[in-house]
Amino acid sequence: MDIHKEFTTWALAQGVTLNGIAPHMFPGRGLGILAEKTLEAGEEILHAPTPALRTAQTVPRSISKLLGPTTSVNGLLATELALNTPETRAPWRAVLPTRASFEECMPVLWHASLQALLPPSAAQLLENQKSKISADWSAVSIAFPTLSYELYLYNWLLVSTRTFFYTSSRSAKSRTKTKKPLCRDDCLALVPLADNFNHADVGCEVMFSPAGYRICTDRRVARGEEIYISYGNHSNDFLLAEYGFLLEENRWDEIRLDEMILPLFSEAQTQVLNDAGFLGKFVLDRDTVCYRTQVALRLLCMPVGRWQRSVANGSEDEDKYRLAVDKILLKALKLAVGSVDEKIKQVAVLDRGLASQRGTLSRRWTQIRQLLTSCISRIES
Repeated sequence: MDIHKEFTTWALAQGVTLNGIAPHMFPGRGLGILAEKTLEAGEEILHAPTPALRTAQTVPRSISKLLGPTTSVNGLLATELALNTPETRAPWRAVLPTRASFEECMPVLWHASLQALLPPSAAQLLENQKSKISADWSAVSIAFPTLSYELYLYNWLLVSTRTFFYTSSRSAKSRTKTKKPLCRDDCLALVPLADNFNHADVGCEVMFSPAGYRICTDRRVARGEEIYISYGNHSNDFLLAEYGFLLEENRWDEIRLDEMILPLFSEAQTQVLNDAGFLGKFVLDRDTVCYRTQVALRLLCMPVGRWQRSVANGSEDEDKYRLAVDKILLKALKLAVGSVDEKIKQVAVLDRGLASQRGTLSRRWTQIRQLLTSCISRIES
């Protein structure tokens, strides 16, 4: 039997119900969910009952009791996946991504020379990810010294890329007792078959209740179409670092401008921005430069006292200084395009890593260049 059909049979035996959908291998894109019939908007297409989920509460005590409270739920589930491999779950394991597929797409597994050329936002996310993995491994490696880091990391990535948001009354009570706030990173569940849905910036509605998960269509879907869910309103830097892919069209894409904007300010001006709460977190999305950036740049065009009053009382000078701000911004954006072109050249001459990894990195920088040049065109027009 085909492994995906065997997995579907297994999932149905766990209580998962499907309506007109099935896992399907899409040429050039990998595994996803296919509509086997025409579906109307609002139809429930998948239900996964709570007993079918894998959560912190389902981890065997033989594993959880040896890991302290500092281990994240991601780390806890990864440890269970690595160590607890009963034959009854073999159909699920058979359809999970391989380590080789992760090596191709996940920056945390790329060569350091490729990681060094990640865009700033993706690089910061990668460092945060490494810190989480390291903190979990510190506890897991002591509790289970025979578990290899390579196997653990593979399972950590399985969990981080395939889980859904999940809370339970037990987890909430546990956090109350320890006085540790409930962290979104620790609200995780593995949901069989639901984890085969690919991401789009708009997708089916995913609903969670004490009874389990329901996925319903957000629109009419024709027979033969791929069906998507949305992992959230994420930029391509986030999708690359956390999930290992890029969208060609992403309505939520954005880039950080701090590296090109902050050097424009003197030390004294930087302090003024910090005191007013306008230092950094400058962003350019598909439509515009964020309000924070525009406000901060006005500091370069007007006396400090007047800028502070305009921030405190609401700006009355926005139109007056718009041309001056646009001029400064335009210069910074054009310099940034030059920097991006240099990054693309550096990726092109690299001989480390896989060609597909270098291709992904080049595509991301090309997307960033397009965001910058589109903004330049809007300003100049």
